[in-house]
Amino acid sequence: MYRITVPATTANLGPGYDVLGMALSQYSVFECELSDEIVIELDGLEKEKLTIENNLVINCMNKLFEKIGKYPSGYHIKITNGVPLARGMGSSATAIIGGLLSANALIDFPLSKDAILELATEIEGHPDNVAPALLGNLIVSTKIDNGEIVYKSITPFDELMCVLFIPDYEISTSSSRGVVPKSFEIRDAIHNMSHLTLMIMGFMTGDTNIISKTMNDVIHEPYRKSLILGFDELKKSALDAGAFGFALSGAGSTVIAFCDKADVERVSESLQETRNMLGIAGKVKKIEPCRNGATCEKID
Repeated sequence: MYRITVPATTANLGPGYDVLGMALSQYSVFECELSDEIVIELDGLEKEKLTIENNLVINCMNKLFEKIGKYPSGYHIKITNGVPLARGMGSSATAIIGGLLSANALIDFPLSKDAILELATEIEGHPDNVAPALLGNLIVSTKIDNGEIVYKSITPFDELMCVLFIPDYEISTSSSRGVVPKSFEIRDAIHNMSHLTLMIMGFMTGDTNIISKTMNDVIHEPYRKSLILGFDELKKSALDAGAFGFALSGAGSTVIAFCDKADVERVSESLQETRNMLGIAGKVKKIEPCRNGATCEKID
């Protein structure tokens, strides 16, 4: 039997729209072994929303079997979901990576990590969430013209902490993308390119002053925040409490504050107070970045 553990992710981090993502220390677990028949168990967070029919994990397993041309006669897989659905925490990326790694293990690991990443990107459409889900850390990634996935991993600095407010309401990626304009002024593109470049340098060096000045997006957040209850109030409360950055997590509805470990309790309490004042149901959660990415271990 194999146990595959895959982290949640947060994508974009403000100006890194569709090119930047970071793994978070919250996980879904996939336990699989060969069997005489196909048996699928669903468990964990929001399991009532999961279905065996058209299940993304199983679809991705079949995609890998088809690619390799090798199908097991049967298998038993238990999917324990640990990532909220449709909240901007990479639940689909977690499912994709979990399914591909499970299938890869069941047929004796024919694909390398880079090949897994390529197939995951083909399924997801872009690598910003699947790359950190697979590899961990903060990942800058893109798909170039010949189809190759080019990426660079940045290890988060030791003092970095994340405080998330995860609302109870969902926002689908398609509806969130629907409010983003199809074209932009050149000045907006220049703004995001310059801010993203400097922000990445801040994460590489641990320069929180640079991050605080450059985690500012004009491409997607000004449009998407209209879908997020209390976005401006939550942002102000986090920054006032000591966070050096604040952003929409992926497509939402989750928002994420970045702070030092010394400030994490104060930022968490401030977000909790603000969401209580606004009357928004949800959970405030302190999460460290995940530096290891997905793991696969053989268990007795």
